[in-house]
Amino acid sequence: MKRRRQAVARLSDLEADRGQTVPLGEGHCTLFLHQGKCFAVGSMCPHQNAPLHGAIIRDGQIICRRHGYRFDATTGNCLTAGGYGLPVFATEIEGDMVYVSYWEADG
Repeated sequence: MKRRRQAVARLSDLEADRGQTVPLGEGHCTLFLHQGKCFAVGSMCPHQNAPLHGAIIRDGQIICRRHGYRFDATTGNCLTAGGYGLPVFATEIEGDMVYVSYWEADG
């Protein structure tokens, strides 16, 4: 496994408290700008594979638009029902650029 770091968006292009899905490696992640921090999670709700683009974040909780499932933005844990969770990615902000780190399989 190799750790990769990718520029994914400009901070100034993110809407506060609303998810924006961006390419990451060979997939996607959804970014949230909330209370001065940037969070990156998987782009689909694991409950019924609803896209998280446009979802809102409130009090550190990402809320899926389809059924209202809530996820902790820091851990990815589902706060609504057991057995669900979102992948969480490390973010860094340098100037106006948001970077996300992820693991990529060798090969």
